[in-house]
Amino acid sequence: MLTQSAVTQSFHLHRHPSFPPSRKPVAPDSLHSAGVSMSFGRNAEIYAEGEASGYVYKVVSGVVRVSNLLPDGRRQISAFHMPGDMFGFESDEVHHASAEAVVPTKVIAYKWQGLLSAGPQSNGVVRELLRLTMIGLRQSREHLLLLGRKNALERLAAFLLDMTGRSDSKVVLDLAMPRHDIADYLGLTLETVSRMFAELKDLGTIKLESARRVHLLDPAKLKSMSA
Repeated sequence: MLTQSAVTQSFHLHRHPSFPPSRKPVAPDSLHSAGVSMSFGRNAEIYAEGEASGYVYKVVSGVVRVSNLLPDGRRQISAFHMPGDMFGFESDEVHHASAEAVVPTKVIAYKWQGLLSAGPQSNGVVRELLRLTMIGLRQSREHLLLLGRKNALERLAAFLLDMTGRSDSKVVLDLAMPRHDIADYLGLTLETVSRMFAELKDLGTIKLESARRVHLLDPAKLKSMSA
């Protein structure tokens, strides 16, 4: 089980000498005894680009965005992680992107090397983490295809279907992220995203109850548009 001192030491390796209030671990979840439960407020930083890595995370509730700040000052969001998703894996000892809570979020932090060296008792946890990681890699490939091959309307249609597929409701979608986050994820401007929402509404494929509450009126048409 992770201890507070172990987690604190990990972040101390880079620029955080101690946990800010949002990064302080709380009692481990009984279903995740190999990890430490951590809670973050809206827009709170989970880790920053350039910080020492070593921990991987599973989203329990809320939504996490992973992003990079480009040289020209723009932000590119590479992923939104929902409950059940894993994130934080790196090929070396440094995080190459930042992770933040979009809304109040709870995660379980796992010390990766600790799991690997724990022996047979951690095998089930490791297998589950790897399975979730493979799902994340598939989603990353699909996101690259979305950015490279689809126009603005197709990108938004694909995004709405993806979010619907990862939510409990298949008809009403309550988006956790604001539209400027969606724009940075889809590689579009905020104005373009707003215009594409309006176009999908005019086409009769969606109904907008508010900026973040979307009713999918014609999922089949959205699917054909995003193919």
